[in-house]
Amino acid sequence: MHHQIDVTVPAAAADDLVAELEHHDGVLALTHQRDGSVKPPGDVLSLHVLNRSVDDVLGSVGRAREHGPITVATVRTESVVATGMQDAVEDDADESPWEEFERTLRHHGRMSTNYLALMALGGAIAVAGLVSPPVPQALALAASAIVAPAFEPVAKLAVAALRGSLHRIRRALVSVVVGYLVLAASGGVAFLLLRALGMGTPEMLATSEGVHMVVDPTAADWLVGAGGALAGLVIVTSFREAVLAGALIALALVPAAALFGVGILTGDGTLALEGLQRTAADMGLVLVLGGAVVLVKDRLHHGHRRPLA
Repeated sequence: MHHQIDVTVPAAAADDLVAELEHHDGVLALTHQRDGSVKPPGDVLSLHVLNRSVDDVLGSVGRAREHGPITVATVRTESVVATGMQDAVEDDADESPWEEFERTLRHHGRMSTNYLALMALGGAIAVAGLVSPPVPQALALAASAIVAPAFEPVAKLAVAALRGSLHRIRRALVSVVVGYLVLAASGGVAFLLLRALGMGTPEMLATSEGVHMVVDPTAADWLVGAGGALAGLVIVTSFREAVLAGALIALALVPAAALFGVGILTGDGTLALEGLQRTAADMGLVLVLGGAVVLVKDRLHHGHRRPLA
């Protein structure tokens, strides 16, 4: 996975920036259009860059802000052919720059109608699964983990905390609190509906293997959850979102929060407390282990470069 980077910079900064970038080994192609931008006014640079050099290029571009406003757009490039550079292209890194994996987490964990709808649907699916026989239960729990964007806002909170951005921490906390309350409420309402239809009883919950796994996890369950938390951030930061579902299924965020809602709406304080404890524990795994992944990658691959925004 390589990158195209389109940049608008003040004309006063363009020549020095071009001189710096044209000699960089990771820049495969560089186009410079003088006065090519109307808004903001300035020159336009278009670059094809090896992924391992994106941080260097963005760091250089960031220094151009001393001369005025800039805009930067990054695009993942599926294929690049560069004469004499194919070995470097084939051996390119697979690390996502800060700007892109933060955007991914913001997109999926941002407070919106779609986000809340998916959280609600995930909670309802989880509860329906918990009162089902083993095979449909497993399918429903996997589906609920994939449908509900429960991982992304927690991961976004971990990244915001590492950046020390109070604005981003506040936004992430709002997404987490509101989203999980909606998920829990939906789970509780779904159970009441199933109970009214004769399909959901306290006895069914008490004998459910899925409920037992959530509220009374074994060491193996904790290992699965920890692996999911680690894998989730590795996946998000390495262009592998297509396999994120595995990490989501490994965590019990959705069924645990749904059980909290069931306990609240049915007056079962013990179940509510157990669901809340498991939800908090899995969130802690994502915050601590996921945050550790980002911190290590920042040191090893990104050279402590701070994102442009």
